[in-house]
Amino acid sequence: MNNLNWNLVRSFLTVSRNGSLSAAARELGVSQPTLSRDIQALETATELNLFKRTTQGLQLTEAGQRLVDAATRMNAAADLFSRQASGMSVELQGTVRISANEIVGIYLLPAAIAAFREQHPGVQIEIVITNQASSLSKRQADVALRMFQPSQPDLVARRLPDMELGFYAHRDYLQKYGKPETMEEFQQHTIIGFDENMEYIESAAQLGFQFTRENFALRTDHMLMQINLARAGAGIIGTHVVLAQHWNELERILQWVELPPLEFWLVCHRDVQYNSRIRSVMQFLAKWFETTPYKKAIF
Repeated sequence: MNNLNWNLVRSFLTVSRNGSLSAAARELGVSQPTLSRDIQALETATELNLFKRTTQGLQLTEAGQRLVDAATRMNAAADLFSRQASGMSVELQGTVRISANEIVGIYLLPAAIAAFREQHPGVQIEIVITNQASSLSKRQADVALRMFQPSQPDLVARRLPDMELGFYAHRDYLQKYGKPETMEEFQQHTIIGFDENMEYIESAAQLGFQFTRENFALRTDHMLMQINLARAGAGIIGTHVVLAQHWNELERILQWVELPPLEFWLVCHRDVQYNSRIRSVMQFLAKWFETTPYKKAIF
């Protein structure tokens, strides 16, 4: 037990969180047979039965439940070790993992990455495109470009220029169904909104407009799909003004609605802020976006 392999404990903890070998294997990026062998090896080493199989998946036994807390602390310690070790690196080589949402990652980030790699070819870049906030403490990413101010005290953040938002629709759509002039008229139109993400509804409530999920006749959490639906003439979308200006078929409407600008933040964990390659990426992106988020955007 003194030589217990940490990977076995990590496998145990991941299975306990997911409740199935297949889901845990996807999270860890390993095969299901490999994960099954890890659990068997840990049970052999501890001489304990850690899981029981049910029709709903894998459930922790009493012994397994008693070990989850210790495994969680081990996982946090391993994450801390990884961040601090990475933060001590002085080599401008290796990998930096950047997290960004669909809009930033697809339209705004590519030119910046290409320019950075021209200066620092020894740094490899991994890009995570997700509309969810990647965990910097768990090393899901080293650097994140976010649309909100981080509140965690262990994160280092720099604010970049805000992004103006507006309502748009295809000219053919407006010619066919008319241009809404009031919020009441707007709600009678086909509005393109989010599916599970409540951001749109919450933002509208802050402006004094009450919406429910059913107000959106077209729903998807993929922002590129929302844009393409609008460009196809399917309905009205709220999106970046500078982006929409590049698509001539889209016309801005309801300009009297004062939409709050979208905040833009560059974030990393404080444990890695002095890592040479992560610091170089942070400094480069801050300089790249310092005047406009849309510098050399690719459409």
